[in-house]
Amino acid sequence: MLFIYRMIFIIAVIVGSPYLIIKAIWGNHGIKERLGFIRPRASGGRLFWFHAASVGELKVLSAVIPEIRRILPDIEIAISTTTASGKKRALDLFGPNTIVFLQPLEINSAILRAIENLRPEKLVLIETEIWPLLIWTAADCNVKPYLINARMSERSFKTYRWFRSIVGMVLGRLRLVLAQTEADAKRFAALGAPAPQVVGNTKFDQVFLETASPKQALSSGGNSLIFVAGSIRRGEDRIFAEIIARSQKSDWPVFFVLVPRHMKDVDELKAKLRTRGVDFALWSDATKSGFDSEEVLVVDTMGELTSFYRSADLAFVGGSLVPIGGHDPAEPAALGKPVIFGPHMENAGMAADLLLRSGGAEVVRDADAIIKALEIGLKNRPGLVDKGRRCRDAILAVAGVSRKIARILAEDL
Repeated sequence: MLFIYRMIFIIAVIVGSPYLIIKAIWGNHGIKERLGFIRPRASGGRLFWFHAASVGELKVLSAVIPEIRRILPDIEIAISTTTASGKKRALDLFGPNTIVFLQPLEINSAILRAIENLRPEKLVLIETEIWPLLIWTAADCNVKPYLINARMSERSFKTYRWFRSIVGMVLGRLRLVLAQTEADAKRFAALGAPAPQVVGNTKFDQVFLETASPKQALSSGGNSLIFVAGSIRRGEDRIFAEIIARSQKSDWPVFFVLVPRHMKDVDELKAKLRTRGVDFALWSDATKSGFDSEEVLVVDTMGELTSFYRSADLAFVGGSLVPIGGHDPAEPAALGKPVIFGPHMENAGMAADLLLRSGGAEVVRDADAIIKALEIGLKNRPGLVDKGRRCRDAILAVAGVSRKIARILAEDL
């Protein structure tokens, strides 16, 4: 089976070779790196090679690698990424003292060449990055392969079962699988991974890194309760336009801040507000000329959601009133904010369940439920503060996974 897998990749490279040659001649597209031509390492110290396919895996490493460097100050780190944009992001995150390169192709000679030039002690893959030939070749070269923050959905598990023979052979070469949950560990074990360990999810460490900046978008909402609806999606804009219109008729002291998930949805959000007769200000204008705290604030700039969550008295997490799967509630929770979200939280189920159990979060199923949450918050501001503390304590209680992973990697000889 592994032979067939190799042949498929070799054929793909042969078919695509004219394109690869053109790219190599007329652009800096990392063809040499993909063929394993990485500058040979000068030193002879310990080196761990991490593979991060995308920004998501790089976020995991942003929490794990600093912990490893604290334990092993002299360790050298190499990171491979799948894309050029990922490579740039890795360089921005980890700096010039880290070897960063594009992932070698799944061809034996390219992987061997990379291993020869790097001379790594360990190869560390992240979450679902199962590259059969990379794992197999590393193990054959006495490079210990690991899978950290490992996860496997039920859907992926059903797919992998069709290829149980090859998947089992590959997973069997892993030194350790460090899984996020018991369910993940059981799925990996069923496919042939040797004794997966459950250590938890690094996402709760990542969120503390991401919220470390003290930047706060709003210094005050006056006497109003600041309600931030973050990452709202199409369909939710209509619901919030209705909520705000009803709130303003009742003359509630609530300052609404609406932060769409995608900037392309801003115009539609504005149209929904106008339809309900709601006056609003755009954040891009307000930063220049100021705004009235009695207006609704629509955030039409990217990358500022954390600073708005920091300003909130109550936070709503979007993508959850519509069947999209929900966005991550851990960010406002880590900032000590009480959180509400809709019933569709499949994509962030672990964090949602954690916060609901803490008593700091609440499920709201429609406009009426959100209005009720606002009414309760207005009558009991200390209660909101208490719920925010519960949320933060819940996140703190499950943090520290990155340190556990780093210690295992450092001490497993």
